[in-house]
Amino acid sequence: MCPKILQKTNPEPNSKTNSGMRLNESAVTSVVGEMLLLVLVIILVSIMAASALSMLPGERETMTDISMSMNGTHIFFWHHGGDWVDAGDLTVRIMKSDGSGSFAPIERDSGLKVNAYSKVTEDYTVKSDTFDLGTRIEAKKPSGVSGGVKYDIRLTSGKSVIAAYDGVILK
Repeated sequence: MCPKILQKTNPEPNSKTNSGMRLNESAVTSVVGEMLLLVLVIILVSIMAASALSMLPGERETMTDISMSMNGTHIFFWHHGGDWVDAGDLTVRIMKSDGSGSFAPIERDSGLKVNAYSKVTEDYTVKSDTFDLGTRIEAKKPSGVSGGVKYDIRLTSGKSVIAAYDGVILK
């Protein structure tokens, strides 16, 4: 018995050879195809994610249901429903309706109190850090406010007005 001897084959004119032997290029073709599919999937997923994130709703304004009352020395705001507001962000602004003159804003440190109802005392005596359902804001009237004059009153939180009362005659 004679052992078989490998014979060199004549390579095709455009194929790469290694010592006259044909190289198997079918494995390279499948890897390149898989890489192209992977890149295509990554691009499509990133496009879908970007378009999905652009459809998210933006910031919304604070919505509250507020009423106002007053006595000789204080203005009261009552929260009847809607979003809660951080008490530290609240400011009451009082200005004359005709636009003449202005008053300093009433802030939490200068005469603005946010209180919740107490069942024990049956009054609004419990200090609250949020203006929420069932709470009341008590703002001391500035000393320069005169009776018989129309004023515009604004309850603001940050940069947004959450309650506006125009042409109010303060006692």
